[in-house]
Amino acid sequence: MINEFIKSKGKAKSFIFLYKYEMYLIIGANGYVGAYTIKNILEKTTENIIAVDKKIDLVNKNDRVLWVQCDITNHEDIVNLNKLVTNKSETVKIIYLAAYHAPDQVLANPKIAWNINITALSDFLNTLDNVQCLFYSSTEMVYAPGNLSTKFNEDALKQPINAYGKNKVLAEALVLGRGYNVVRFPFLIGKSILKEKKHFYDIIVETICGGKTIEMFKDAYKTALDFDTATKVLVDLAERYSHEMPTVLNISGDEVISKYEIGLRIAQKYNCSSDLIVPISMHEDNTIFTAERADCILLDNSCVKKVLELDEIKLQL
Repeated sequence: MINEFIKSKGKAKSFIFLYKYEMYLIIGANGYVGAYTIKNILEKTTENIIAVDKKIDLVNKNDRVLWVQCDITNHEDIVNLNKLVTNKSETVKIIYLAAYHAPDQVLANPKIAWNINITALSDFLNTLDNVQCLFYSSTEMVYAPGNLSTKFNEDALKQPINAYGKNKVLAEALVLGRGYNVVRFPFLIGKSILKEKKHFYDIIVETICGGKTIEMFKDAYKTALDFDTATKVLVDLAERYSHEMPTVLNISGDEVISKYEIGLRIAQKYNCSSDLIVPISMHEDNTIFTAERADCILLDNSCVKKVLELDEIKLQL
């Protein structure tokens, strides 16, 4: 499929990528984080983007973004993607977001998860050339359950309690072994900017604005961030990349907040009654998730703030 794209587009006079220079390659671009990453690259830089995903039928079009359909589990697709990138850029900044990431799905489909999260990633890392830098998106779930008095820094012991977290620990090792960089995100939330694809944030807004109640965990504590703030930090890291940069960085908010408290803030923003956000307990209601999840994992973001000379990183709802 990518090979056919190269043949059909390579000689087009109207095609924006007419000469080689630095650019971005985003793997797994058609998701919530991917959409905001593209938004912030377009707003904060002048560079063009090759955006890659398995499904690109409902993407937002932009003259600086070349959308390429690619199955990262297909070796031929990865080889052809490498040819395309090499043809269009001297060096490329890669942001790797692709993952089989829902813990319940990873538990239910371990072979599919392994193929996407480990095997395909390894093939990708061993195929792509001309890489200026690569940032791999990981998760707070690589850590063990914590408590309200402890924030995990980048060197803290990794002790995941579910299969998804274990996948991510192995994936991080692959990325770091090739000399690239890892960023660990907390619970992320925000308004979807994807066509016809709602996030939990949008469901909360629609529910409470319609006068109905929604349940949220009062004892699930996070150093949460919104998609926009998290990806602004990520793009800033890519723009300021140097070999001296720490290879693992936590991108998280300063504040410790429960999911219930997040719901209350969303209700306040949309002038809805706080009574519509109903607190429930992870310990009392264990029917929502099948995979084990920690009720409290807090990330220490002091390192990334030092790298980017930031005074604060705040959750914006």
